[in-house]
Amino acid sequence: MNVVGARVGGFFKHGVLRWVNRVNALAHKHGLDPRVFIFLYLLGYAIQGAFYLPWLKDKNVDLGLLVSLRILGLVGPMYILLKGKNIAGVLNLSLALSWTLNTAWHVCYYVYL
Repeated sequence: MNVVGARVGGFFKHGVLRWVNRVNALAHKHGLDPRVFIFLYLLGYAIQGAFYLPWLKDKNVDLGLLVSLRILGLVGPMYILLKGKNIAGVLNLSLALSWTLNTAWHVCYYVYL
C-alpha cells in the first residue's frame, strides 16, 4: 500500500515512505486514525508559532498558550488509551511520563526564565 500514490525512488521510497506505510498500518491495526495525530502535530506547531507573534507577548498570553499546548499534549495519549485496541499499558505510561517531564520543562523555561 502506497500512502502518497506517486512514483518515487531511492532513499525517499525505501526510507521515508516505507516508515510512513508501517506507521499507518500499525495505527490501523490498533483501530487508530493517523490523521488525528497529524492534526494534533500541526495544531501544536500552530500554538508554538503563536508564542512568537509580537502582539502576543504578554505574560498572561504566554501562560495561556503554554497551558493550551500542554492540554493538547494530553489529547494524543488519551486518544490512544480510549480508542486504541491491544495497546500495551507501557506505551501509555511512557506517554504520560514524557508529557509530565515536558510540562515541567516548559513551565520552568517559559514561566521562570
